[in-house]
Amino acid sequence: MQDVRLTIKNYRCFDDRNPLIIDLGRNFTALIGPNNSGKSSFLKFFFEFRVFWGLLWGNLPGFLQGGQVNLQLNDIPDPEEIFSNTNKRDFSIEIEIKDTTAEATNQLKIVRAICVCSRNSPHRLDFRFFTNENNKVLSKGGPGGWHEQFVLVQSAEGVIYNVVDLVDIAKSFQSALYIGPFRNAINEGAGSYYDLAIGSSFIQTWDSWKTGNTKAQNRAVEAVTSDIHQIFDYDRLEINASQDKKTLAIYVNRKPYRLPELGAGLAQFIIVLGNAAIRRPSVILIDEPELNLHPSLQIDFLTSLSSYAQDAVIYATHSIGLARTTADRIYSFQNVDGRSLVKPFEQIPNYTEFVGEMSFSAFKEIGCDRILLVEGVHDVKTVQQFLRMLRKDHRVVIIPLGGDQLAKGGIEAELSELKRLSNNISALVDSERDSEKAEPKAERKAFASACRGLGIDVCVTQRRAIENYFSGQAIKMALGDSYQALGPYESLKESPNGWSKTNNWKIARQMNFADIENMDIGEFLKKL
Repeated sequence: MQDVRLTIKNYRCFDDRNPLIIDLGRNFTALIGPNNSGKSSFLKFFFEFRVFWGLLWGNLPGFLQGGQVNLQLNDIPDPEEIFSNTNKRDFSIEIEIKDTTAEATNQLKIVRAICVCSRNSPHRLDFRFFTNENNKVLSKGGPGGWHEQFVLVQSAEGVIYNVVDLVDIAKSFQSALYIGPFRNAINEGAGSYYDLAIGSSFIQTWDSWKTGNTKAQNRAVEAVTSDIHQIFDYDRLEINASQDKKTLAIYVNRKPYRLPELGAGLAQFIIVLGNAAIRRPSVILIDEPELNLHPSLQIDFLTSLSSYAQDAVIYATHSIGLARTTADRIYSFQNVDGRSLVKPFEQIPNYTEFVGEMSFSAFKEIGCDRILLVEGVHDVKTVQQFLRMLRKDHRVVIIPLGGDQLAKGGIEAELSELKRLSNNISALVDSERDSEKAEPKAERKAFASACRGLGIDVCVTQRRAIENYFSGQAIKMALGDSYQALGPYESLKESPNGWSKTNNWKIARQMNFADIENMDIGEFLKKL
């Protein structure tokens, strides 16, 4: 999925005086804010407008010649519900592609689309499209051809329009899995809760996938079981449909239970991860992923869930700490006089406040008194995968330093504040060295010196960065056969075969701890 900016006006609580403007892309996007601030409305927008995304890519030739279409809204009996109640103006959505792929010189790339839905005719959509050539408005002349294989549209005048990125975005959102805030797997009777199959409908599907003849389905069920087994630190776990197919029969450490006996947290893991594994959506939209889960399980739940999404996870949360430690982009939502205000969340490196937001006191209640500092958000999810292999992921609280913001010298005051919360603090940072005999980056040396001066155990990597420890096999399993391992001191940014750091945790998830056990970071993590 390409990076995209959505601008939504006069939809529910988002009016045109303060429209919702939000950038979305791969991996994690967090929405934080109080109740009734618009977070859930934005997530539900993709569920309600699912038909819209299908129409957008499926009917582009007609739209390009000025055609209109009737829209069906998902689960909305009265279309007036979608319009803002603060004015009488029309609803609109603008889709702006932020990072377009390369195009041929004889093509015009569509980079922006605006759709307007009139209050007088709420089922009718009017489209306007713009290209990468001086924002030229597309001609309304009829198209001469629609070549879906190449995602090209040829106009009556012979102009070729490339719509590959717009189609990619529309397909991703059309196949999105929306997960509401209430999640229950054990209701009797077939049914669904928004996009989740629940009750006997889910249980029968689980049974079919587990016991059927399709190996891919068998592996999906096994992957979910394995994730839950590791997250809850069970010695053994087996999840089966009961004989009457009305609930799940679960064996935990060889003892039999019915699902209602094991609590809402485990039920949530099974229903959500099971649905995600079965659907394999491009995008997962989830409201309050922290629901019914202890803080020590929340990050693990999100990363496990993301492994079943092809592109992205967008989640609404009340936990600033969860957002700061997992999200690649964060937006704050506020309710002002019945209207939602949305803006990027500024991450202020006040570490005492940050740890408080992460509910560190709740971690300590179950014996988590170890803090591990890492460079950035990407490293949180990556190191968590390694700690999971050591079965230490729920005993260590991982906190990002914000890169060069705090992974440098002169931060003794911030580190001292952390020591008021715990005496068990360690730090793992990249050396950024470009050869075996080179010194670590000056900022990292200064940071290490500050840590040691305060009695904080610190590891500055012998290799250039954490991604230089990844095995070739794990990289290929996570990203594909065209990728290969980096050299010990090779820069990821400068590598012709590089990848985005946002994918580091996915690679780490595919590794075995034996791959790094005898290296410096392996020895360091074992000591935690």
